[in-house]
Amino acid sequence: MQAMTPSITLIPGLDLAALTAAAFSNRILCTAPAPQAPAPNSRISRLIRFRQENPGLFERRRVEGMKRSSLVRENLLRLHRERKAEWRASALKNPKLQATDQHIAAKLWRLRGPDGNLYEFRNLKKFVREHENLFEADDVIWKEMNGKANQAWCRAFQALGRLRPTSSKHLSEWHGWRWVD
Repeated sequence: MQAMTPSITLIPGLDLAALTAAAFSNRILCTAPAPQAPAPNSRISRLIRFRQENPGLFERRRVEGMKRSSLVRENLLRLHRERKAEWRASALKNPKLQATDQHIAAKLWRLRGPDGNLYEFRNLKKFVREHENLFEADDVIWKEMNGKANQAWCRAFQALGRLRPTSSKHLSEWHGWRWVD
């Protein structure tokens, strides 16, 4: 048994697309109920009126509600987990985030060592790593912060950082190292 398929014969001069569009728009117009305005004192009309009269307050409350929403929070955490590896790979390509003189936190350092030599450099952590022989072995044992290698520190790094005059815990001297103006 063969299924029967209807066939359409085109009439010359008849625009099939216009005819189809007219048939569907007619059907939609015939079946869809006309939208009705909400009753003047219904909850939705009061909300619409409040939104129009207080756009700033409405937006602030909307944003506060999203911040408190557990669903929004879960979605943001999921997106963060999915994109974290991609962001990290992108960040590692950025020279301002690598252990170079162009690092975003690199500053100009002028220190006089215990041997009397003047050391001028940018990026304190890089200097300490490259010149570990200038420090005692106990002072260059690197410790990671919560498993984050990029936040590692050692006693020499911390102490030399405190030699900077703008440091909140300023030291005038550490093991013979001094700041040079």
